[in-house]
Amino acid sequence: MNKFQILFFLSFICLWNFVPAKAQAPAPIKGKVSCAGKGLSGVVVSDGQTCVLTDKAGRYSIPKGGGDFVFVSTPAGYLPQDSLGLPRFYQRIVPEKRQYDFELKKNPKDDQRHLLLVHADPQFFKEENFVHYTPIVEDTRKTIEAYRKGDVFGIDCGDLVGDKPQLYSRYIDELSKAGAPFYRVLGNHDMNYGGRSDETSTRTYNSIFGPDCYSFNRGKVHYIVLDNVFYIGRDYFYMGYLTEKILHWLQQDLSHVPAGSTVFVAMHIPARLSEKSQPFAYSSEQMGGQTINASALFKMLAPYNAHILTGHMHYNKNMVHAANLYEHNTAAICGTWWQGAYCLDGTPLGYGVYEIDGDRVQWYFKSAGHPRDYQMRAYAVGESKDFPEDVTVNIWNWDKNWKVEWIENGRNMGAMTRFEGIDPEVTKMCADKEKLDFKWISPIKNGHMFRATPTSKTSTVEIVATDSFGNRYTTTIKPKETEKND
Repeated sequence: MNKFQILFFLSFICLWNFVPAKAQAPAPIKGKVSCAGKGLSGVVVSDGQTCVLTDKAGRYSIPKGGGDFVFVSTPAGYLPQDSLGLPRFYQRIVPEKRQYDFELKKNPKDDQRHLLLVHADPQFFKEENFVHYTPIVEDTRKTIEAYRKGDVFGIDCGDLVGDKPQLYSRYIDELSKAGAPFYRVLGNHDMNYGGRSDETSTRTYNSIFGPDCYSFNRGKVHYIVLDNVFYIGRDYFYMGYLTEKILHWLQQDLSHVPAGSTVFVAMHIPARLSEKSQPFAYSSEQMGGQTINASALFKMLAPYNAHILTGHMHYNKNMVHAANLYEHNTAAICGTWWQGAYCLDGTPLGYGVYEIDGDRVQWYFKSAGHPRDYQMRAYAVGESKDFPEDVTVNIWNWDKNWKVEWIENGRNMGAMTRFEGIDPEVTKMCADKEKLDFKWISPIKNGHMFRATPTSKTSTVEIVATDSFGNRYTTTIKPKETEKND
């Protein structure tokens, strides 16, 4: 054997020894989806990577089964067996088990007409916070009981706790008193920080709430929950981002939804912070306050009538990204981290309510402890520091399809002027820093303030706001002299 042959042989031996052992391919998983023992056909089942349909007998098979959970995209007219405290539409995949059966139950109510309640950011950081949460849950329960037309369920859009996973159990118990099932979304304060990658950051959340990306159906509406909080390897540093794995799963999930359908997508971080695409900058607001690759999501939702439900920002904001694409950023249940009665933009503690009848969707914001028609808060001349000569009003659930008018002493004066400003009540709430657990809390400007200049400070001004669905809301500002005499 010559020198060249010896070198070739030694190189071959080295390469052979350094070739890593081939990883064992994930085994297929299979099972059956049934109701009252009868198989259900055409049901979507997924492991978070692959979506398949059940056959005529209700059986399914996922060729690789490489995810952490196997779950059912519960079809319209059906519910998971345990659906109140924690909807159990999933099972954790374990190495020694390849068979996963799901027994669903018929929904006792007609879900073609249903009510969706959207909570966001309860963000409990200590036990004492629940004292303020209890009346909000009670308000939610009353809203549910008042709805007799069909099915009711909720979605909580993340930051279920404030980095305190030991409070999950109390949170689940408290919200279950509302009397309707709530689906959950992963928030940045629900993550495990300190790991080496995003993939390790959802361990605790997954152990309690199951998969962080999944879907289900109610009536004609397809609901999708996504994890768009991407931990970037530094404690408390994250960005709004949808991974290719998530987008790949979403593409498969939507392939089973007919074009033109109504689709709701719930995530924690907003898709965008404004209706118009803004120039990108490397800042915490640009990266941590919105989904930096939202354009990919928008493209996938283009064939549908879509609504995106988000939280995270502790203010209320409705954006019309396109004629068939709304985003509803829901104000925090905790307001200013349980420090007062309002969010940073002046929105009262409360939640979103969506009334769905087939493909028809209407919505409003329900302020806890107030009647349904409480949709704005007005201020007399002199109460706004920015416009001391004007009457001002905060209409927290406003979007560009609303109409806001004012009437002075019985005379219609036309449209009010929208401006970006600070709600005077939030300024008062944040003034005494000694009463705040977090001294950095400060009011922020919002885009749903309106103003008008009366001809006289003694005028009686009525404000009339008409929402996108023709509902009229009114409030009256009386001159201070009149108020003293009343």
